[in-house]
Amino acid sequence: GNLQYELIPEVVSANLMPSQNIRLIDTAHASNNEQILGRAVAGFDSEARNKGGTRGGSDKPPPLHVVTKVWYTHLGYERTKLSVTESLNNLVLSGNTRQIYVHMLLHWPRCNDEIEWMNCEQEENNLPQYVKLAGSPPHLNKENAWRDSWRALEDLYTEHASERVKTDGVITTKPIIASIGVSNFALDDMKALMESANVRPQLYQGNSWLIFHDPYLMNFLREHHILFQSYAVMIGIIERSQDSPSAFHILSTLSHELSAKLQSSSQYNRRKQPVVTEATLLLAYCIHSNIGIIPRAATEAHQNENSPFSIKAVVQHLTPDHIEKLERAIPALMKGEELRTSVSFMNALDSAIQIHWLNPETQEEVLVSSNVIHPGSVEVHTTHPGHRFVAYDTERNVRKEFLVEAGYGEDQFFEVEL
Repeated sequence: GNLQYELIPEVVSANLMPSQNIRLIDTAHASNNEQILGRAVAGFDSEARNKGGTRGGSDKPPPLHVVTKVWYTHLGYERTKLSVTESLNNLVLSGNTRQIYVHMLLHWPRCNDEIEWMNCEQEENNLPQYVKLAGSPPHLNKENAWRDSWRALEDLYTEHASERVKTDGVITTKPIIASIGVSNFALDDMKALMESANVRPQLYQGNSWLIFHDPYLMNFLREHHILFQSYAVMIGIIERSQDSPSAFHILSTLSHELSAKLQSSSQYNRRKQPVVTEATLLLAYCIHSNIGIIPRAATEAHQNENSPFSIKAVVQHLTPDHIEKLERAIPALMKGEELRTSVSFMNALDSAIQIHWLNPETQEEVLVSSNVIHPGSVEVHTTHPGHRFVAYDTERNVRKEFLVEAGYGEDQFFEVEL
């Protein structure tokens, strides 16, 4: 949605190629790029048609789905209808080259001056006069303006009902509203919406943080069959690798494992191999968990790792063990927390013991027990996968060596016995 204007035509063209098979684009009315997007799609289709076909596809390009949103300055019945009308007009493709389906969301339930970058009064004053005349300022009616906006979306959605069920294959002049939904609504707002809605929201767009850290909202969405679509996937997780290297290590290890497995598979030819990176793995986890994703893909490298082809290949090879490891690593990355491996040593001997850590570089045995571990007692240490420990009795007649096979965020129990 916030891609630099000058990059949009190139990125759109690259992603509409049959090799990428992108069918969903996310934007917003407040991003002021809907018209640029519409022109970019029409330009791609026109060039493809002039060259014959759709650059390797059929003569008729597939439909394109666009998620766009009503900004909080346009809340209220009439202002919302105005915003939606402008969005639909912006996305009209010259030449009717393909069908556009729009998924229209309310971007925020209200303007909130407590959020640093929101300035309700100033944004209202900066609006064009025709917007101000369309309805009263929504920041003066914060609890009800969004409710009126939802009524507007319901009415518009109903107006497009006949277009949604067409089966004749004729491309309509204007985009068709395929679904309506919300973004950034808190749980209380969602409950209020569901109590009054005649048409339930089909889509909820929210920060990736919510996936693991707002279970009440996530459960509410699942109970009401509302698809959660995540934004800030990379910023909130992948780009925090330095804050939690142990958690990122899990993603790296799994991505390398899956990459090697897919490269050796006879399912894919040598000219087109899935690209598997930590980002691909993260997106595959989301798809596996029925979470929608809208990752930015400004570069060719990102387009390849974010492509449906690569993500689908990874999803097909995810195991329960992979999922369990990812569900340890992802929340830790979100919070910037380090994952440790916990090892417990239980003394099953008749005499006291002490635990030493074996330095992997010098092989020096470093005492880590603060005191002796008496028979039947347990001592716990944090360590790293692959490290080794040595247990001695106090007379050093018994020596037992232990290899840590548990991963980051896992526990391992050792029993010291003869």
